[in-house]
Amino acid sequence: MFKVMLVDDMEISRRQVKRLALWNGETSFTIAAEAQNGQEALNMLKKEHFDLLITDIKMPKVDGIELLRETAEKGLCPCVVLLSDYEDFSYARQGIQYGAFDYLGKPPEYGSMRELLTRVEKFLLKKKKEDELVKSLAEKLEEKMEDSFPSAELEQLIGAMKTKDGDIACYINRLAEAVTVLFENDPVKTGTALRKAMSEIIEQLKNHYGWMGKFIDISKYKSLDFIGQDSPVQEFRKTVTSLYDEIRKLEYGNTYDQIENRICRYVLDNVDSDVSIEGISKVLYMNRKYISEVFRQKTGELLIEYITRVKMARAARLLRESGRKTYEIALQLGYKDTEYFSRLFKKHMGITPSEYRNISANIS
Repeated sequence: MFKVMLVDDMEISRRQVKRLALWNGETSFTIAAEAQNGQEALNMLKKEHFDLLITDIKMPKVDGIELLRETAEKGLCPCVVLLSDYEDFSYARQGIQYGAFDYLGKPPEYGSMRELLTRVEKFLLKKKKEDELVKSLAEKLEEKMEDSFPSAELEQLIGAMKTKDGDIACYINRLAEAVTVLFENDPVKTGTALRKAMSEIIEQLKNHYGWMGKFIDISKYKSLDFIGQDSPVQEFRKTVTSLYDEIRKLEYGNTYDQIENRICRYVLDNVDSDVSIEGISKVLYMNRKYISEVFRQKTGELLIEYITRVKMARAARLLRESGRKTYEIALQLGYKDTEYFSRLFKKHMGITPSEYRNISANIS
């Protein structure tokens, strides 16, 4: 069955679509979810896959045209159909510009909706076959590349990212140059090789930095496809540098032998608890004044400020990607006073937790 999301701010309009005898076995489609506006729909699309989006155009917060644009740009749903009781063709024209599959008047009639679903099904089945073919070809191409892939240059780059060996630009350039020479600037082969390299980088860094998943959106990096990019090598450089910068902002030191690195690891690993300087000193069997002073000398940052910064970075990730309420996130991070937590968050992020969540929802 193909999953459909129905989006309309008017409940009666949603009922008019649902009552059509098309969703309970007569076709291959079922209405799996409903949303009252475009923003609600976007939030759901980021968490769950749907095959078809049927949306009204005129809605509060995020209208149907903006929903269509966001969906198309981010690849959130393969097929979008617009509904409207407006006769103005300009709406349909806007929809076509952003890739709408079709445009129907409200309320939709049984015959027109059934004919539409028949065409949508053919489109989705064809797209599925094409996607499977592309995936299969990419996998075969990666297998053929295995013997000629510049593994040494990749391992050097990953090693530098693990030890935070200063500026990693030279290691990125070595790998990029090796890939370019080996595959003679072929865009498909180059893009495939860089995608393989990115996947290996992420897997090894996830194992090395066990805390990564709590702070960094790994899926953002894993989902990148360098095939089809105007400049895959440049995009690869930018992506690896961005990931490396995110890591360096959170963890000081190069090896676990260094006190500042051991402190960072403890804070990052235990961020979802009531982390304190006293607690760290007990775990490390060191005087709290000593570890605070060493940390300040080695990093230039007060330990208490570092702990708070890490907590706020974790809070930001939870606000972006979970539906938990602010007080629930505060408690998870060891803050019993929600107002105090909100003040700290605003101090570090410039806006309140609720404002941050709203902004993140609109731009993600």
